Amino acid sequence: MASALSYAERYRNLTLAFDEGPVTVRIERYHLGVWDTEADHLIDDATGDFQQQRKKNPRHTLTLTVSGKRVEFNDVNVLRRSLQFAFEGKGSPEDCQVGAQLAVLRKRTTRANLQRYCDDHMGLDCTGFVGNFLWYERGGKSWPDQMPKANEGPHALIDDLILKGTTPVAGLGSIQPGALNVFGLVDGQNRVVPRDSKAAHAHIVISEPGRFTASSFVANSFGGLDPNLGIYGHPGLICVESTGPQKAIGLKDSWYALTEVLDKKTNKIQSVHGHPTYKIFRVYRGSKRKWDTFTIGSLPA
Repeated sequence: MASALSYAERYRNLTLAFDEGPVTVRIERYHLGVWDTEADHLIDDATGDFQQQRKKNPRHTLTLTVSGKRVEFNDVNVLRRSLQFAFEGKGSPEDCQVGAQLAVLRKRTTRANLQRYCDDHMGLDCTGFVGNFLWYERGGKSWPDQMPKANEGPHALIDDLILKGTTPVAGLGSIQPGALNVFGLVDGQNRVVPRDSKAAHAHIVISEPGRFTASSFVANSFGGLDPNLGIYGHPGLICVESTGPQKAIGLKDSWYALTEVLDKKTNKIQSVHGHPTYKIFRVYRGSKRKWDTFTIGSLPA
């Protein structure tokens, strides 16, 4: 099973096979929301041609090379979903290969301009990365036979992914460095934000098992950052995420420094509303150079 970092590297090193030779591209921009007009054209073009070919030959299949293997699409709905996922920020590495490969084969771009095309029209949101990792790597699902449906994998609500699928981390002393730690952003009412809305921003992050420091300090973790930020002397984890703003920061790995959020009256760690075993942590995100508030659940590595 891939780790968080190695799964991220699949997006950063997508090698696509063409008759003229392979091309390697990166899918690492942040993208949140529906696909754009260009994706509409490509999806309509590719699925429309597939359906025309099936009328001529009911046994027609579309054969592509994905992750070095020949993959046959014999269902237009599977092809359409794969393309939609790739262009709406929800694609697996395999979905992104399908989208990028067909962009060249359908002459929407060229091999030479493919990286720019991917930067302009493709990317990942936070659940696009974490949800696919949990669905395919942790869940052992196969692509393309077991693509996620609504409310599954990259389409799941963040509170469901954490509160229904992980073991709560009770405090800093309970962090298991070798585990996969899943972080969910909480709001001012200590609720896990399930998805982005006008009222609140949602976010989900995973850690790299084994990458841990008991006390962050310049030599091995947050070197070069302002010591007045208060990030030194806390436990730290390397975390991987796709984070915004739109088409900006993108797929990143960085150190997270962790502190507990204590109740002023009881001096105990605050809990997620309605879920007392899930605790609240103040977290310095190296990727954004800012403090945010999360809850954390763990999964065995």
